[in-house]
Amino acid sequence: MNKIFASPKELSDYILTLDNVILVTHERPDGDAIGSAFALQKALLNLGKEADIYLAETLPERYVSLSNTRTFIAKPKDNFDYNHCIALDCGNYSRLALFDKEIKNKIPVLNIDHHPDNELFGSSNFVNPKACATAEIIFDIISSDQKWLIDGDLANFLLIGIMLDTGGLRFDNTNAGVLRKTASLIDLGADYLKIIKDMYFAKPLAMMLLETDSCLNHMQTYFDGRFVYIHLSEELLDKYGIKYKETEGIIDNLRTIKGVYIAATIAKLNDGYKISLRSNSDKYPVNGLAKELSGGGHKLAAGCFIKSDDFKEIEAVLLAKVKNLLGY
Repeated sequence: MNKIFASPKELSDYILTLDNVILVTHERPDGDAIGSAFALQKALLNLGKEADIYLAETLPERYVSLSNTRTFIAKPKDNFDYNHCIALDCGNYSRLALFDKEIKNKIPVLNIDHHPDNELFGSSNFVNPKACATAEIIFDIISSDQKWLIDGDLANFLLIGIMLDTGGLRFDNTNAGVLRKTASLIDLGADYLKIIKDMYFAKPLAMMLLETDSCLNHMQTYFDGRFVYIHLSEELLDKYGIKYKETEGIIDNLRTIKGVYIAATIAKLNDGYKISLRSNSDKYPVNGLAKELSGGGHKLAAGCFIKSDDFKEIEAVLLAKVKNLLGY
């Protein structure tokens, strides 16, 4: 039976025994996945332990500066000699960005996450759906024992994860505890103003043009304006030289439109379409909708991937699901 840790302290005690670790996260990682991975790596390195990060593709532009010589992209290091794998911010094993899909049969996998639909796929697991981000869980781990050495870089990584999964402390998953932890990270050396500027006030011109064009010419509304989506087609992204992995913030612009309950973006990736979903109300949770389409996530933020080359088919499926959820 897979082990489930009961508390951050119990999890901390376990991680402190580990060495020679490979850290992985989900495909097309977002700010929380990236911040959590680099934070836990830094925490382990600060203790003199061996810890590498593997990513299936290069980081989005605004996170590139976080990379270090122990970050392996697309290709792992030549000799696979890790003793442990730690999976971060991923609800199921199939979504992990792995260089070896059989890794869980070779070394123990520790699964740390905050998604409520996590499938507890690790040989050991810690899932806290009440956490605003996986980065908050990492904060709780390293705060539970004085053995952990926290420096400014580590605090920055954690704050990036929390900031990105709370929309800069604006989303519904922000509470008093999250604000207190944010303040603690600032006290520990996190550069709050730089993070806010880099993440929210340093948008490339091409991205601004893409967002403007997509809203003016490609935004579709249905069900009396309660549902809105944008098809981020390959042609549209190529027009501005933007890769899909850079478009993390577009859907959050849609959810700010007054009267919108559910927002989505649809993008062609490889042999199918990636659908990202956001909701503005617990009354209309999108994680259930995503799960029906073999995806998952949170009530207010979820996603799925559907194999198909037919956009119209994907659009029809999504509209039917949203119509049902909104009660039309």
